[in-house]
Amino acid sequence: MEYCQIKGLDAKVARIALGTGWFGPENEEAIFELMDAYVANGGNVIDTGRFYNGGKAETVITKWLKERGNRDELLLVNKACHHYVDENNVQFPDKSRVGADYITEDLEYSLKNMGVKHFDMYVMHRDNEDVPVEELMDRFEQHRLEGKITTYGVSNWSVERIKAANDYCNEKGYLGISINSPSFTLADVKKPRWFRAVYVDADYVKKNNEMGITVMSWGAQGAGFFVPLWKDMNADAPEDIKGAFFTEGNFKKLGRVEEVAKIRGVEPINVALAYVLNDRFDVFASIGPRNKKELLSSLKAQDVHLTTEEIAYLELKTDAL
Repeated sequence: MEYCQIKGLDAKVARIALGTGWFGPENEEAIFELMDAYVANGGNVIDTGRFYNGGKAETVITKWLKERGNRDELLLVNKACHHYVDENNVQFPDKSRVGADYITEDLEYSLKNMGVKHFDMYVMHRDNEDVPVEELMDRFEQHRLEGKITTYGVSNWSVERIKAANDYCNEKGYLGISINSPSFTLADVKKPRWFRAVYVDADYVKKNNEMGITVMSWGAQGAGFFVPLWKDMNADAPEDIKGAFFTEGNFKKLGRVEEVAKIRGVEPINVALAYVLNDRFDVFASIGPRNKKELLSSLKAQDVHLTTEEIAYLELKTDAL
């Protein structure tokens, strides 16, 4: 496992985090096997949230943590301020929950629900530009000083809002934003799959790094687009996938991913993830494998160190390797 460092954390951070958005007690056996394999391979970042899978994810993770007794060996990422999601995982995006009091509500709930004393990284799911950054950063810093969180950050924010929050934190002497979690992927996204989700490019990541912020990408593998699960514009796929990823440009990128994968002797998905993890940026990725086999496949991306020429070729900036 490769590792990185995050401002405010002493522990090294696995560059591949284990996402848990689909976790639930009904899949406990497979999830326990997956989590055991992740840790056995050097993984130490578990990425979850109060509303993941209608609130079920925290439940199964908590049981695994208690049975393994390894909480202190891991870094837990949890989140606040997601719009309301009911127990059936139905989302209500019109019910915004961005604000200082929601940060506290979600934090206190998840700490109690998971039976832990703190979260190593605590992140906002969404933004609402009507809420002043000062209000949000004040509350994050309060909870950090209380020892309930070690570092904090945002997700799906614009660069402009991040800079405003970062400037305020510097002025106040706060720890400030340590991580930002948008979706950074090789694919261009024409329509977000989720309400107010932010998909970013290399320039966005670079600007975050320049502010001392590490990017934790979600959706780094393109929701299966680079597996590849679909071969052309006429393929049968869910409407949200078609709306997000089905463009001629993305299928051209897919062809190049497959070409580079063949040259390097790896799977296409490894090349797509290697693009995100390339050490030109301070980035780690949260992935959501459904079983041990998918996890072990994804981990191979760390052995693929793409050249500058390969990066440009995959981004369609050059015509040949």
